Amino acid sequence: MSRFESTESRLRETWEITVDAWQRSMRTIRNTPGLLMLSALLGVSLWVFVTEEENPTRVDEFSTPILVESVNVEADLAVANQLPSVRVTLAAPEERWEEIDAGLAEVSAFVNLVGLTAREQDVRVQVDVDGVRGVRVVEVTPERVTVNLEDLTSVEVPVRVQPVGPLPLGFELGDTSSETPTVTVRGPESLVGRVSEAVADINVTGLTGGVEPTVTVVPRGAGGGEIRGVTIDPTTVRVSVEIRRSTLIRALTLWPSVEGVPAPGYRVTNVVVSPATVTVEGTLEAFQQVLSIQLDAVDITGELTDVTRAVTVEVPQGLSLTDSRTVTVVVQIAPIDDAFTFALTPTVVGLGDGLAAELANETVDVTLSGPLPLLTELSASDLELILDVANLEVGIHDVAVELAVPDGAVLQALQPETVSVTLTAQ
Repeated sequence: MSRFESTESRLRETWEITVDAWQRSMRTIRNTPGLLMLSALLGVSLWVFVTEEENPTRVDEFSTPILVESVNVEADLAVANQLPSVRVTLAAPEERWEEIDAGLAEVSAFVNLVGLTAREQDVRVQVDVDGVRGVRVVEVTPERVTVNLEDLTSVEVPVRVQPVGPLPLGFELGDTSSETPTVTVRGPESLVGRVSEAVADINVTGLTGGVEPTVTVVPRGAGGGEIRGVTIDPTTVRVSVEIRRSTLIRALTLWPSVEGVPAPGYRVTNVVVSPATVTVEGTLEAFQQVLSIQLDAVDITGELTDVTRAVTVEVPQGLSLTDSRTVTVVVQIAPIDDAFTFALTPTVVGLGDGLAAELANETVDVTLSGPLPLLTELSASDLELILDVANLEVGIHDVAVELAVPDGAVLQALQPETVSVTLTAQ
């Protein structure tokens, strides 16, 4: 027998064994159908068991309450009450909860009002879960909610522009208007009847010029509260807000004033105001009348040193201060510097025994400078001019003049600086 014939024979035997086994199995199933169901049930149970072991089912409450919405409301009706939120319990494999906790699940709750016309009724809440597969809704709390239906009506109400927020200092609101003067409010009759206007809030905080934005309008009642449960058409309007300057703000220079004179021999060297300017607010007309502010006078009569005073700033009518009303004025006072000349007779010192001295100049002009009060108190008797002839012999000598200068004074000149002294023996 060839190799090919041997292989063909083995394949034929295998096929015959397979066919015989299949026929035996089918006869067994026909004779014992319960055994087939039992086998299927055991297989499913085994699959469920294995699946639960590998990825167990977790039953838990969804993290946030879900607001119930109404769908399929009849055309001539409207929901008049605010529908509540519900808590939803979900069942899902643990790996699906990772997707739910990550925010991939879109959970929505609604009441289907198709065909319902009764004015008040309890309706079952339905929940849909999208975005994550294999999620089952276990429980909804509450299961039913009360829905109040009313006739659908509409009315036109005026639009009011309401600026919100503070403007910068020196600016004020002008005219406000809406490009759409009225809007249509639709909804349940009881709610629509409470709407008196549609308010367009616009934030004007910090603005210094007019704006024309498009803003959302909100239905409000006579007391100013928002009326919910109605719709507005159109939902947005274009508004115009005018902002103009009400006052100007400027820095004005402060001018100090001094009255009286300091003590004799003293003078005013400087006047300092701190701060030197103040910020003032007012109308243009008021600013046109004033360029600076004159302060009340500071009296320095008889003063010998600096004078410091707190002075109140008074502004003209029509202006107001934005800074402190008190400033500091310092009047700086110093002695007057001058120069005096004294004619002094030199005093000879150090003259040797048996000698006599004769001076070529009987007086020397001494010029001192310094504070006037000091100089006016000096006299010739307060000054000593010395000619030191110690160790000099008989003869004619030019001797330098020496002077003890008083404290606070400065020696400006000596005329002459040397004096001719003739020494003779007696």
